[in-house]
Amino acid sequence: MTRPDSTDDPSTPSPTPTRRDILRTGLAAGALAAAATAGTPASGQDDAGCSLPIVPKRKPCSNVVNAQAADDYCQSLQAFGGRLSTPVRQLFATAADPDEMHFSVVVIGSGYGGAICAARLSQKLRPGHRIAVLERGKEWVPGCFPDSLPKALGDTRQQMMGPTKGQVINPLGLYNISFNEEVNILSGSGLGGTSLINANVALRPHPETFQQERWPLALRDLESLTPFYDMAARQLSLSRTPPDQVLKLARRRRTAEAISSNPDNFDSSPVAVMYDHRYLDDQMRNPQRMIQRPCTLCGDCITGCNVGAKNTLAYNYLPVARWNGTEMYTQIQVDRIARRGGYYRLYLTYIDDQHGRITRHPVEINARVVVLACGSPGSTEVLLESQNDQFCFSPSLGCNWTGNGNALGFVIDMGESTNIGGEGTCGTCCDGPVGTTVQATLNFYDRPGLENKFILQDAAIPRGVSPLFSILLRDQPLDHSMVMLAIGHDGGHGRIEWKDGRYQIVWPGLTESRYRKMIQGEFEQLAWVEGGRYKRLKGFGNQLVTVHPLGGCNMADDPRCGVVNHLGQVFDGRCGGYIDSATGEAAVHPGLYIADGSVIPTALGANPYLTICALSERIALHMSRNPAYADLFEVPAG
Repeated sequence: MTRPDSTDDPSTPSPTPTRRDILRTGLAAGALAAAATAGTPASGQDDAGCSLPIVPKRKPCSNVVNAQAADDYCQSLQAFGGRLSTPVRQLFATAADPDEMHFSVVVIGSGYGGAICAARLSQKLRPGHRIAVLERGKEWVPGCFPDSLPKALGDTRQQMMGPTKGQVINPLGLYNISFNEEVNILSGSGLGGTSLINANVALRPHPETFQQERWPLALRDLESLTPFYDMAARQLSLSRTPPDQVLKLARRRRTAEAISSNPDNFDSSPVAVMYDHRYLDDQMRNPQRMIQRPCTLCGDCITGCNVGAKNTLAYNYLPVARWNGTEMYTQIQVDRIARRGGYYRLYLTYIDDQHGRITRHPVEINARVVVLACGSPGSTEVLLESQNDQFCFSPSLGCNWTGNGNALGFVIDMGESTNIGGEGTCGTCCDGPVGTTVQATLNFYDRPGLENKFILQDAAIPRGVSPLFSILLRDQPLDHSMVMLAIGHDGGHGRIEWKDGRYQIVWPGLTESRYRKMIQGEFEQLAWVEGGRYKRLKGFGNQLVTVHPLGGCNMADDPRCGVVNHLGQVFDGRCGGYIDSATGEAAVHPGLYIADGSVIPTALGANPYLTICALSERIALHMSRNPAYADLFEVPAG
């Protein structure tokens, strides 16, 4: 099969573009390609000043694989009209009477924390009570994800260039990029959150991570979270890549053997992907009754899986919530929350994209229990917008933000084949399978001191942005390069502040930090071991890029040091926080919880979503057993 629009040969002479031309074409694509982790320009070979040819155009795929994925998804959800989302007219009808208690529970956000809380709470909610999930993005049907550079750029929420850079121009875009002076953030926006575009690597952090002083005492021992890690792993149907299944995995294994004799330093990483039929019944349905197809190893995980093999939240936790009566409203932005005696009033905006234009419609609802799960920095922003003298929070709100030590590097001019260029659902795969985005982890846990421990992973570059990176890396087939994705402990000294008309991450000194320089040196050494050269890409600026934003509403035992307690309950910040005379513990806002990456008080030094899952499973369990909500939830006997 011939790849669509493959006649544009990047080797054909063309006018040398200016730096502005390169950035205009590739800035968003570069951020998207970093979706497996983060980008850190560093010392090494520099692409600045080089003559780069114009990026060739590629048409999006349109084939039976995409159509099959879409049909499977819709057939799985036939009982709900082929979609997880609920018609928004039901929300407006519900809100018609402003004095009613519209919902017993409202979950704001549908990422890992929100989806888990919705699933677990809906399973135990007593009859006659309503629960809803509110998601600012739209529902993305598998088979419809962007697979070309123009479509990827078109599905980015923010303006990428010019004086309005960072301004939201497509509020329903899939790729959310927050621009800041020191570090930029890439996250997903849609029903399922960042699970739609992450690499789905499920790791548990090094035990020393939880022994840091910022963590609540109840969570200082990793073993306390083990049952919840196990629970999430089962729900996500994790699998490991078979040994040497693809070239990049075999190459990274040999690298591990060259740098260490300890076999534990190399891990064929568990990922939430349907590699085969082990979790599927004879009707191709997974344990949550969703039809899926085995992975084709096409390499497009981080721009959206068009095969239906990636275990995003739309295939597990969200269907569980939907089957248990959860109403799911998409295209709903939460502007602020107000406390009204024994309940909360939520001020919302419905973003309507009908008739080819965006219109906004305000709506207000009431809820007894609210779970913030907007991620970081989203949950922090909602609280900052909601705060007043009577409804206030910890003075540490917005502090202790971390990018989880994300860093990106490239090895170029390798003598052997690596085949890291994604083919999507319309590739020929003539060079063999590319693999899922990340398949191997090298851990450097033998270093003394937590600040020196980190992990390094491989990556495939998805089809939609591979033409751009083939030029930037001087590797047209992307067959003699490797990606280095580092995750470590960056100190977590970022702050979320209002600046220049919007909330931004402020972290002076980050770009010259000790941690960043350490990772730069490790990249250079690893490139040498792999028989190539380390290359930096300065075309996207000097900022770091992270896809693992954490903190801003961190857990703590003391309300002066954290925004929530170890159960996700939001501290009452009046007088800087105080002790509740009835419980003898720090006072909390009743019925207000946070369950997402913003509650994590430090970098994890590992892909964070499995830890977010474990914490959220724990929060949901304790919430359902809270005596204050005994009338809402049924607690199993014993």
